[in-house]
Amino acid sequence: MKILNPELGQYLRELRKDKGQTLHQVSVGTDIDSPLLSKLERGERLPTDEQIKKLAKYYKVVETDLKIKATAERIIKEYGVNDTTYEAVNLVMEQITPYIKK
Repeated sequence: MKILNPELGQYLRELRKDKGQTLHQVSVGTDIDSPLLSKLERGERLPTDEQIKKLAKYYKVVETDLKIKATAERIIKEYGVNDTTYEAVNLVMEQITPYIKK
């Protein structure tokens, strides 16, 4: 199984460890099963929007921050790290900049 960029997973693991909790405790608190939480932390899976919402609430972190990390990892997973992806992200930035400035 291919491991995704582990940044989000490592972040989730750090949040859990900072709270001194087990996967089981987080599972009970988020209603996300332990095996899935383990895969998220190892970077083998990315959370859904609903799971992100639950994790953000549980860990008391900004939901948008988790969504940004997950979106970046989805892009990398789908398109890889290469010049084309870099240029595509730059093009997206150019296209959304006028929207953001409104």
